[in-house]
Amino acid sequence: MICELCGKPIIGKPIKSWIEGAQLTVCHRCSRYGSTVKPATQRATLQQLPKRREVRTELENMVLVGNYNVLIRQARESMGLTQEDLARLIGEKESIIRRLESGRMTPTLELAKKLERLLKIKLYEEVRQEQEVPRPQNFELTLGDVAVIRERK
Repeated sequence: MICELCGKPIIGKPIKSWIEGAQLTVCHRCSRYGSTVKPATQRATLQQLPKRREVRTELENMVLVGNYNVLIRQARESMGLTQEDLARLIGEKESIIRRLESGRMTPTLELAKKLERLLKIKLYEEVRQEQEVPRPQNFELTLGDVAVIRERK
């Protein structure tokens, strides 16, 4: 092996050293011009946490019904609950229930699930996705099929 600084053959074990901002493999004599690179320590492997479920894929298939505010109000009134009682039962503020029933706020997926369970109504409905057009078996994907080409001005 040859020293990257002086060009002479390295006798013995080569030394990795930082010299002028570059990491070089040098001989023992040239190693004094820089600082020695410490060997990388073996890091303890951390246990990988389970990945969070994709809420986005759930939302992509679900759409909020158009008259959610009327549904919530009618279901609450048919059960004989006040806005305050409903809020207490689902663990939310009364002002949130008021805004939901007036239509000024749309419920999050979590809040909608709480309301659906308690009031026994459906606030989100599943949307059917269009099926892809089947491609021939010998079809190969090209760059032109994927890339979006912009027109020059």
